[in-house]
Amino acid sequence: MTLRSQYLYFGVLALGFLVVSFSCHYSKPIEFDASESQPQDRSVIYPWTGDPDCQHFPVQFAENKTRPKWALTSFPGSGVTWTRQLMEGVTGIYTGTVYGAGEPPIVSTGGNFISFHFCLMARYHGNEADFNCNCTILIKDHDGTEVDNLPVYLEGTSNSSMNALRRENYQHRGILLLRNPIDALFSFCHYLMAERNQLGAVSPVFFKGPAWNNYVNYVTYAWADHAIRWIQNIQNGTVIFYEKLLLEDTEAELNRLLSAINFIDPPVDPDRMRCTLKHKNRTDRKRLKKPTVPLTAEQHSKMMASIERVQERLRQKGWPLLPLHLYTNLQKQQY
Repeated sequence: MTLRSQYLYFGVLALGFLVVSFSCHYSKPIEFDASESQPQDRSVIYPWTGDPDCQHFPVQFAENKTRPKWALTSFPGSGVTWTRQLMEGVTGIYTGTVYGAGEPPIVSTGGNFISFHFCLMARYHGNEADFNCNCTILIKDHDGTEVDNLPVYLEGTSNSSMNALRRENYQHRGILLLRNPIDALFSFCHYLMAERNQLGAVSPVFFKGPAWNNYVNYVTYAWADHAIRWIQNIQNGTVIFYEKLLLEDTEAELNRLLSAINFIDPPVDPDRMRCTLKHKNRTDRKRLKKPTVPLTAEQHSKMMASIERVQERLRQKGWPLLPLHLYTNLQKQQY
């Protein structure tokens, strides 16, 4: 029994205060085909409305067939929505998603709340982009990790023809976004247990028992497996670290990402970069509370082994290494 199914009934009773979205969730990944269509509605948004210094900067689609497909791939809970916000801000070009229009918007234009009606009415043009329009700056793709248990993950990733098709569609271009897997573990669990509500949170009482242990084992395996598969697959691109974007030098990490996707000529507008950095801590799509619990000694040991597997593959690739000095909870485990 999966983590979500075992606790669903108890969660409904104990956590009725949560505002649950019935329409904001991951859809199935869109089917790849030879279509050359692009979104019919090429509407522009202004992500910094209300800021007199920044509100004039738009985000819109690039011209059809002018941008190569670049995967932005990560394990769920690794900050991909926030990274999309940053990239759209600094480039002025929408990011896309393999999950289509059913994906929640990455910017809340109707206020800092989630409701049933808001999710039904919300539209985010980047999410509506056809995979083959070549009109977005990056394309979000969790690559099969958006499940909650190991058997389903292994079944999905064992489809070699599907995986080959994905590589061919991106032509081995990708940005791998990595976050401390312990943080990603809890962030993704809150999302799953709150009925796939991006802002939802649940009580720590859920974080125990056999279902929880199975979920931890799944994340421990899939986080490393996903990262290693993309480290091997990417020929053009790089790895980006959530913690460096958040805690060290956001501008330097963004510039490294922009350089990796060859978005350097013409250079980024310095005023756009300034506005992106000014608004980088917007909270409209962030979970403000995220209770956690210490991992057991066995769980922590497995997680450390996964971290070392990924670190070694990064080292072999010649890519930047995981910023372990920023993984504070590795030193804060209490057994």
